[in-house]
Amino acid sequence: MTPDLSLPSRAPELGQYDDCNWDDAAFAVYTLLGDKVSVQDVASVLEKQWLDQGNEKHLVRPAEPTAKFETLQEIVQAHINLDKGRQPHSDAVFDLEWWPTAFIVVVREDWRTKTGGLLFVFADDENDCEMDKFYFNIEDAYMMLSSLSFGDEELSDIDMSVKNVVVDWK
Repeated sequence: MTPDLSLPSRAPELGQYDDCNWDDAAFAVYTLLGDKVSVQDVASVLEKQWLDQGNEKHLVRPAEPTAKFETLQEIVQAHINLDKGRQPHSDAVFDLEWWPTAFIVVVREDWRTKTGGLLFVFADDENDCEMDKFYFNIEDAYMMLSSLSFGDEELSDIDMSVKNVVVDWK
């Protein structure tokens, strides 16, 4: 069965962190599959290459607390409600623990082997926090997520080959 992947048109609540430092913020992982998929396993696979490169901070982590979600809109609301972990920083800017405008959702049990098992969801903070999403493959995760984390790319600049993944729900 195809999950409900509809999104609200905007999520302005996610765009309120411009005054914060996102350098060490992790991307949250959620699932629409309940206990069928371990979000910790997903996070470990997605950040393996990141940690192998000697980075000490996590790039991807399971969202806290984990819950059962039936729709993508429920996950958007959970991400809005997620405490982003604002911590004071020495130069009066706050550090964030969680990437506020983007997260990952597992939508297929066979996410490791089938195209369309991982969904990247984001609020475009350059465009009134318009919500959008696209599927991505495991092999694209390191370059995509690390480029965003390092500030080398903006969400709107992500390679269209990543955004154009076609999903067969059979």
